Amino acid sequence: MKQKIIFSLLLLGFSISGINAQNYKLNKQTYDYRMYMPQIGDPYNPTTMGLASFFVPGLGQILCNETGRGLAFLGSSALLSGVTVIGALMSYDEVTTYNEFGRFTELETNPTGVAIMLTGLAATLAVDIWAIIDATRVAKVNNMYIQDLRKNTSQVKINLTPFIDSNNYLGEHHSSAGLSLNVTF
Repeated sequence: MKQKIIFSLLLLGFSISGINAQNYKLNKQTYDYRMYMPQIGDPYNPTTMGLASFFVPGLGQILCNETGRGLAFLGSSALLSGVTVIGALMSYDEVTTYNEFGRFTELETNPTGVAIMLTGLAATLAVDIWAIIDATRVAKVNNMYIQDLRKNTSQVKINLTPFIDSNNYLGEHHSSAGLSLNVTF
């Protein structure tokens, strides 16, 4: 029970804190994850997000502030794991037989239960692999969005240029020299 409470608090904390990147659905229309070039200061490490989703499906997406997406992966993985367990429980039937020595209980395999178990296992594995791949893509795309934000909003440009000017004022010739400062932010 303690583990569930701690995990829920961690999920809540990760969903509240962090950099709020734009929605991944919108970001992926603008940015191609294959064009990602890592830069210093990227908030999401794609390898770390993939490893997080390897251990807990959907955790990498949650860490990238895509909480709904991560919870969908987590929920589907849990549901399919439940299907696998139900199939495993259904795969053996108790059969009681009688012979001249008495009553015996044997276990026989149920092909329907085995099929449900194997299908659930394959689907769980597919969702887990998909969660790992998706977590790395989400991290890359959201990093590209944040790189563009940094590039466009946090630069102050200072341009310092020398000038020489001469002008004639009331018959007198005046020369001036100096620096021109141009600040753009």
